[in-house]
Amino acid sequence: MIKILNIITRLNIGGASIHVVEISQMFTSENYTSTVLYGDVEANESDMLYLAKEYSFPMINIPTMGRSINLWQDLKLIPKVYRIIRRIQPEIVHTHTAKAGLVGRIAARMAGVPVILHTFHGNNFRGYFGRLMSWISVQLERMLAGISTRIIAISDQQKEELLRFKICKPDKLRVIHLGFEFGKISYDESHQGLFKANFGTLPQHKLVGFVGRLTQIKNPWLFIKIAQIVLKTRDDVVFAFVGDGELADALKDEVMSLGLQQRIIFTGFVKDLKPLYADMDALLLTSINEGTPVAIIEAMANRVPVLATKVGGVPNLVADGESGWLFDTDDADGFAQTLLKVLDDANDYSAVTRKAWEDISARYSASRKDGAGGAVFGAGALSHNAGARYQVSVSPVPWSLSAQRASCPLATLVPPLSHPCRGKGETKVVNREEGGT
Repeated sequence: MIKILNIITRLNIGGASIHVVEISQMFTSENYTSTVLYGDVEANESDMLYLAKEYSFPMINIPTMGRSINLWQDLKLIPKVYRIIRRIQPEIVHTHTAKAGLVGRIAARMAGVPVILHTFHGNNFRGYFGRLMSWISVQLERMLAGISTRIIAISDQQKEELLRFKICKPDKLRVIHLGFEFGKISYDESHQGLFKANFGTLPQHKLVGFVGRLTQIKNPWLFIKIAQIVLKTRDDVVFAFVGDGELADALKDEVMSLGLQQRIIFTGFVKDLKPLYADMDALLLTSINEGTPVAIIEAMANRVPVLATKVGGVPNLVADGESGWLFDTDDADGFAQTLLKVLDDANDYSAVTRKAWEDISARYSASRKDGAGGAVFGAGALSHNAGARYQVSVSPVPWSLSAQRASCPLATLVPPLSHPCRGKGETKVVNREEGGT
């Protein structure tokens, strides 16, 4: 039985949380046990615990392992996580997001875990902090890469960015794309009209959406600027902020001051997005930085036109003018003029949405077994290839194993060693939330 511990800073709304939940459930079988260690969301954030609780894997909560930076509290997390690792005795520790990557990898190294993986779902090298903190972040990630068995990027663009910042050597870095079961995220006829009815929008109104956290890195102010330009020309368009975050109140105040509260609405967190995509005429992504934005993939799967900023991994998803449209992060007018054309006659752009669907279904389908696709949310197997070289592969049972360590491709990524975590007696499986250890 191979034990896997996934560590994530918090299970807030977003692709990283979905990814962790899905791969943890996938690795809960007769061959694997998976546990998720997570921190609390912020007071103004929604969480995805409801999704995790639909499944059967154990979860451990350390409330202080949240997003907020507190040097003393963060340092105290390392021995807490170390003790949890010693108790669970995992062969694999897989960290996600920045704080979990810092605390989890140091603790795993201290505990002698054979395989330590880290997935970058994005990065905080630009757009999050000032120059000094950004520099410190890069230095920390370089150090942490040195104690990692493998670094995983979720897009080719992200891989290039990690190499540009010299986070690790190329032979330690692999791209494993997210994978989706599109049937679970695509709407059908029964969903049409529900979103507009629930939020007081007339059936004949065009609906333009922003789907994501209302935080500075998502640049929601640009969405308002685009709406202002479009609404000067058309009065039959409604812009919807779908999500929540620390900027919600400030954004609502701005919309109110502009007198646009009837045309720019705030839905808060929406659990089931299929009715939204059934009624949506265009998705706008206005972020300053991104990894692989799930909202774009969801929109493309539902044949919704996508207009996005050309940042991070977005150009890997959107071919400008072919499967969507890309703009600079300050180009509100460019966004608005293209959006007006799309809203004038969506049928003229059916080739664009068709191309978008073809691209993502080929690259991000959970059913793919070749290359770096395959398996739910791109959970791949890292396999040893004859010498010191490693290649990414995907199998129907990711990270496939055949008899303990000798059969574990992940374990063979490091030289054979005794497992310091191993002690006498059986491992205690934690299946409750706890405030610490």
